[in-house]
Amino acid sequence: MSEETQTESQEPKKTIRERLHIQDGKMLTHTILFSILGAIIFTLLASIEMPYTMYGLFMLSFAPALAIIAVAGAIRGPITGLLTGYLGVLLSDFLLHGAVVTMTLPALSYGVLGFVVGLASYELNNGKSLLKLSILSVIGMVFTTLLVVMIGLIVEGYATLVALGFVMLPLLTVGIPSVLLLTPLLARTWHYFMTMFVPDAVE
Repeated sequence: MSEETQTESQEPKKTIRERLHIQDGKMLTHTILFSILGAIIFTLLASIEMPYTMYGLFMLSFAPALAIIAVAGAIRGPITGLLTGYLGVLLSDFLLHGAVVTMTLPALSYGVLGFVVGLASYELNNGKSLLKLSILSVIGMVFTTLLVVMIGLIVEGYATLVALGFVMLPLLTVGIPSVLLLTPLLARTWHYFMTMFVPDAVE
């Protein structure tokens, strides 16, 4: 048995509450505060208009706000990822567009991105772990897109071609490159910043 395998087997397994970062009142408070901070950062990034190019129904651009949802999940677990996406979309919709749509269901769909990413654990100074983060971010983005499309079809009554052409394709062509490339970059930047200035907070 290799040393790496022995080290992994010697690490105590985390309980569900520990994985969710809600094992006590202090951790629950930190999780909620981190979610609110993530939602604020999401809103600030969402307010920045990014340049884009359209090729038919394909929209080529980046959405750094989406990467923030995934990073929040990677750093603080699935509940933080879920709340960051949910609260971030709610806040940005209300402040930037003056409306909250469809009983907040689309906002909840974006929270799924952070929830999926938060289900795994990561070493943010490890290249293989960052690759895993990118892959899970893409999977979470696909789930989010499918949920947004389903809500459009079932709840909002979109025509199928409208949902596929004007919702799914732009969301996928912007969302997947954004989370694939920006999530590990932002996560690594956060880890570097914390290591330099708040080393005790880095697990």
